[in-house]
Amino acid sequence: MLFMLGFLLVPVIEAKPLTFQDCVDLAVKSNPDLASAEEALRAQEFQVRGSFASFLPSASASLGVLRSHPVSIVDPRYTAALSVNYNLFSGLRDRSKALLAEANLALSRANLDSVRAQVSANLRKAMAQVLYAREYVGLTAMIRDRRSQNERLVRAQYESGRENQGSYLVSKSLLSQAEFDQTVARDQSELARQNLAHILGSDSRELVFEGEVPVSDPPPEDRASELLKLTPAHRAQTAKIQAAERTIEASRAGFLPSLDLGSTIGFSSATPPPDQNRSWNLGLTLTIPLFSGLSTYHDYQSSSALLRSTQSSATSVDFELLNQLRQALLGFRQSMGRLRVDLESLDAAVIRSAIARKRYNNGLIAFDQWDIIETDLINRQKAALTSKRERIIAESTYRQVQGLGEGS
Repeated sequence: MLFMLGFLLVPVIEAKPLTFQDCVDLAVKSNPDLASAEEALRAQEFQVRGSFASFLPSASASLGVLRSHPVSIVDPRYTAALSVNYNLFSGLRDRSKALLAEANLALSRANLDSVRAQVSANLRKAMAQVLYAREYVGLTAMIRDRRSQNERLVRAQYESGRENQGSYLVSKSLLSQAEFDQTVARDQSELARQNLAHILGSDSRELVFEGEVPVSDPPPEDRASELLKLTPAHRAQTAKIQAAERTIEASRAGFLPSLDLGSTIGFSSATPPPDQNRSWNLGLTLTIPLFSGLSTYHDYQSSSALLRSTQSSATSVDFELLNQLRQALLGFRQSMGRLRVDLESLDAAVIRSAIARKRYNNGLIAFDQWDIIETDLINRQKAALTSKRERIIAESTYRQVQGLGEGS
């Protein structure tokens, strides 16, 4: 009995309803695109730390055993050496590489924010579709019941001789259509649930979503020019320009001399450990590039062209982003207005349908007139439900263009 009770309780535990925040937490933990972007950022952080190694001295030690043929009186010879080198000036190449790593880090952060915004938008849209599908199943059930009542009413009128056969057959076909729509709505609800489960990395059989997707009102004024500089796409382009500038600095360093400080302490002996023939040296080395087969010149010209290309691309991206921000805001505002109008139209259609039903029942209007009013009510109900979904999707799109993601 305990075993059977535990078996029956498992589906209940697995089907625990998920709130919006629960879904966000699951997406943050399991979404592969988000995990990939986070690891890319972590890798670039290590690249930044590694870029500062050029500013520190380097040290190396060596041990060796030397033999010769024919054998000499000092064979074998044991050697040991300790070398320390420190670059004093490299034509600003080391500085450029460090700044380049930081620019790439800024680019990785922008990419992560962009992926987070994309995942958030996909999550909100999938949840909006789940809510729509769930309410649409209820709506089709209500429409089916209404069509069934209408069919019985028309059949009574037909059997009493007050209605023609064509009107009765139309009412039957409308009931069949309502039953089919209810079946389609159930299938769409399951598909929407599976899509949300895929985004969450969960089993659709265990997924039960409850509650609503949080919404907010659109801003009262157009702030696209201000928001542009905060978007991940704009920040990514800025980081690319900075990286191109650092690449130019690094290529320019090839025209400048470099200065290194080096020291070596060595030992050589016929018997270990080395206790004789000790030597050391300390020196400065100045390297002046004279000719590199024009490779340095070509690298510099290539870096300059890359910078100009990146700047032009950034200008184009900003224009596109500005347009997307304004279009997204316009779509957001229009979705709010459309939802308000559809709800008002629905209220009017409900009252109009109730009046028409009574008038048809009393023989004051024909079936064709009544059917038009009934169909209009059903269309208004569907339109209001669709507008509710589109309102959530429009806000999700506006948030995505801005680069706003859950958990950011």
